[in-house]
Amino acid sequence: MDYFLSLLTILIAILHLGSPVYVEIRQYRGYMQRTHNDLRRQEGAADMQYMTTDRELELRAQQWVDRCGFFHQQRGYGENLAFYSSTGPTPRADYVIRNSMRSWYNEKPLYRFGRGSCGRACHYTQMVWARTSRMGCAMSYCDTLYDDNGQVHRNAMYFACFYSPPGNYIGQTPYTPGYPCSRCSFGDSCIDGLCYTRGEFTNMENVCFARM
Repeated sequence: MDYFLSLLTILIAILHLGSPVYVEIRQYRGYMQRTHNDLRRQEGAADMQYMTTDRELELRAQQWVDRCGFFHQQRGYGENLAFYSSTGPTPRADYVIRNSMRSWYNEKPLYRFGRGSCGRACHYTQMVWARTSRMGCAMSYCDTLYDDNGQVHRNAMYFACFYSPPGNYIGQTPYTPGYPCSRCSFGDSCIDGLCYTRGEFTNMENVCFARM
């Protein structure tokens, strides 16, 4: 009975999701991409791909946060989600972005390299998954946000980053330890210790941001 009551609560919540308000974060594209690449570079990986910004992933992430429901999607993308709610002033977008990425990466001590799953560090492992080479992030303000436990959060900023190819495959490790770029795919070049596959840059804006 408790299971069905919980399920009913979640279904009711989904039907009454808060109204989203688009939050412009395109000015932080460079910062988000650069932060991901800086953190990936620190891992000491032989096969870590350089991360670029993908507009299609941004669109998909925006569509997801516009739902104002803190649920995981099952659409073939990697994802990291976060929200910040407040009984006072609405959290600023730059605060949400900075602290979300920091909290995701700070899961690193919870991960034991070589085990077959990401455990309680799945945000961290997705950030440093070697084969992931594209990312797109988005944000919405939700006057009411529901999570997958049916709890209600008011005055919330909902932030998501989607990734492709996705990571966190069971039985695999995030990357191959070794000298940077020593295990890049044939034809790749090396950008500051990260493997770059020709054609990954979607526009010159990404190149400029990446090298600031």
